[in-house]
Amino acid sequence: MLPNFVIAGSTRSGTTSLYYYMQQHRDIVFPKLKEPRYFSSYNLKLPQQGPGDFSVDQKLITNLSTYEDLYRELDAEWVGDASSEYLYHSKDSAPKMYEVLGDVPVILILRNPVERAFSAYNNLIRDGRETKPFMEALMAEDERIEGNYDMMWHYKAVGEYSEHVKRYLDTFTKVKILFFEEFTQNPDEQVKQIFDFLGVKSDVTLDTSTRYSNSGKPKSALISLLTSRNNVVSNTVRRIIMALVPRSILEKVSEKSLEKSEVPAGARKYLKDYYQKEIMELGRVLDKDLSIWN
Repeated sequence: MLPNFVIAGSTRSGTTSLYYYMQQHRDIVFPKLKEPRYFSSYNLKLPQQGPGDFSVDQKLITNLSTYEDLYRELDAEWVGDASSEYLYHSKDSAPKMYEVLGDVPVILILRNPVERAFSAYNNLIRDGRETKPFMEALMAEDERIEGNYDMMWHYKAVGEYSEHVKRYLDTFTKVKILFFEEFTQNPDEQVKQIFDFLGVKSDVTLDTSTRYSNSGKPKSALISLLTSRNNVVSNTVRRIIMALVPRSILEKVSEKSLEKSEVPAGARKYLKDYYQKEIMELGRVLDKDLSIWN
């Protein structure tokens, strides 16, 4: 069996939390590999060249037979693929997904692109991969894209949603779009909207108390070692820990162990100006007022 629905993005917008919350429904199942990424990986130029990108490459599914193997033993009314890179890589992923899976339901979560960019930056800070101040990292983006860095480094570009959202709307007949800001305020209601979208019973008691995939600067050298993906040894230690300790426990620990910060004022102004036209265009595509992001 192959997936019959897809959570397609966007990165750093709550897709990991949605993945864990949806699995609490008896009629929904995902493979253990949360992000197979087949539809965005089969055409990538590998290896990717950013610091620690090897840790991303080693989990990518790049051929259809391996992708099919992930799903061979799964059996439920709804079987999902939760790969948040699919939105950004829509030029490849949307048509390939339609070719392989057919006209499946697609779920997107969109986040204020300014906050999403800073979250991606802090994700790489947490992993010991990013070393530049945020504004310098934004200025280095074009060079990094040219240097074949993984998409997590594409801080600004990933937030340019409109073209990619339109491609999914033009390709698939059932597309459900959530907004991160509403999702985090009332996750139970938002997840039950997804259940209604898929046509499964929504009378499910959900535990949405855990926020998944926390990011930020490690508060100690030990936490930095445990979260690092910047060398083979530390990445191996990290993978062993994640295999042995339940993810919900790890998230509760990381929430207390990572230092949160606000987008620096100069970078916020720069990004608000950068995204002004893009947000207007996305609002037009969705016929929705997105002033909440301003």
